[in-house]
Amino acid sequence: MNQVLSKGMTGFIICSLILTVAACRISINGPALQSPLSVEHRENSLTEQQVKIVSLQANAQYERGSEAERNVHRRILEKTGVDLQLETSTTNADYGQMIDRMLSSDEQLDIIPLIRMDEAIKLYNNGAIIPLNGLLDEYGPNLKANIKPEMWSQASADGQIIGIPSQATNTTGNVIQIRTDWLQELNLKKPVTIADFEYVMEAFKQNKEDAYPLSTGFATFNALHVGFTPYFLPQASEWWLDGQGRLFPPEFHPGYKQFLSKMVEWNAKGYIWPEMILSTPPKQTELIAQNKVGAVAGWYSSTIAGATEVLIKTVPEANYDPLILQGDGINKIPASQDTQYVTVITKKSKHPEVVMRFLDYHASREGYELVYIGIEGESYTRLPDGTLEYIGENKDDSYKANYYALYWMFQMDFDDFPTWPMSSWIDRKFTAMRQKTKELPSFQPIDYQVTYDKSQWESFAYLTELDQFMEDQKMKVFTGERPVSDWDNIIQQWQDMGGKQMIEDRNRQYQKALHK
Repeated sequence: MNQVLSKGMTGFIICSLILTVAACRISINGPALQSPLSVEHRENSLTEQQVKIVSLQANAQYERGSEAERNVHRRILEKTGVDLQLETSTTNADYGQMIDRMLSSDEQLDIIPLIRMDEAIKLYNNGAIIPLNGLLDEYGPNLKANIKPEMWSQASADGQIIGIPSQATNTTGNVIQIRTDWLQELNLKKPVTIADFEYVMEAFKQNKEDAYPLSTGFATFNALHVGFTPYFLPQASEWWLDGQGRLFPPEFHPGYKQFLSKMVEWNAKGYIWPEMILSTPPKQTELIAQNKVGAVAGWYSSTIAGATEVLIKTVPEANYDPLILQGDGINKIPASQDTQYVTVITKKSKHPEVVMRFLDYHASREGYELVYIGIEGESYTRLPDGTLEYIGENKDDSYKANYYALYWMFQMDFDDFPTWPMSSWIDRKFTAMRQKTKELPSFQPIDYQVTYDKSQWESFAYLTELDQFMEDQKMKVFTGERPVSDWDNIIQQWQDMGGKQMIEDRNRQYQKALHK
């Protein structure tokens, strides 16, 4: 599952909470920046002429228009010589459109932050972004020192580094979580096997009126697919190898029909939230906050912000814990690569070396803290226990802080400055839950090290149609519109639509990667 760029979902989606306002150009310049002379005699004065650099910013809600923002801008200027200007988008679709528009026009655009690696490969193949190897060697000491070596290979295409890798907040975050306080209340043990889990779901159904034993919160089948295939398939939700060494989708494995049958059975028994097919993530959050969900299949943070965060005000003991079950599959969580998103430099940039100088400062311990949470005493304070507290309308709410992440371009995780450094309940809960998921058994999929260039596939034009067809058919089987016995026919239809070619395309690149 993709990771969000906000606190809870960093990695995975850009704008689930972005405000709907028109795209706007932000020019954050205080009076002290009207002339280069105004900073000549400051302690860290510039020795080179300042250079205007333009970057996209995917989160409109990060803009405050505050003095703290202007001071962060000023500090970046002093440290790097970069007058960093932002073009802000309001939605995921808008972000993509802005990229296309600005790359194809005369508008200045130097940095595109936090795009998926497959999108970066496409831009690289089209000549829209540049390789970074030489720039990193000359201008990137902090980047090279503070980003894990394996992440650079994950951010490469054809032997060239094409983006600055952003550290995933969690690589094993798709889990099942269960209400441990409900288990204790009903004198139930934490389930170990699929049969145990069924027993607990039945107990929740019988003893928790107006509640739902299991929820996903999405109008798709994918959360159930990712959450429970580890207990039915040899590679969980990842592709697997047949006896001839060929990769196939998880849906092709004989165990997939057993998985489908179990989900259909649970749905018929009333274990799964009946509104799932019409649902949205905010509705699941609301249900959790109302004390109505016993277990959740989904991203590890989906039970926290606005959910348990609200619930504990009326049910202080409320708690979800992730768990691993034992079934006929691998019984482990598939790990994703650390690099899911990258920040790239455009080919049209007239000063790529200056851009790299800023990005390298961003990767320093000092620079990262600055771009992420601003200046101590202006946008945050440091508490005796080492955690931090926002300065603003709400000391626990990043969206009401004087400054938060406006100039932040990629995720890092320093030992003394973790992903969630604040003292708030949410930051502490995110940190604790991530640690719990990291401790669960996990594995690297067979093609973990392979970065696929899908734009080169013969099947590229109909990949979206193939994905949608498969999702639709899973939902039809799940709801009983089609029987599980139809699954072989569904797979054949998918192959005839272009799935067979897609399998060939993926195997071709997989074999090429193996023999490098």
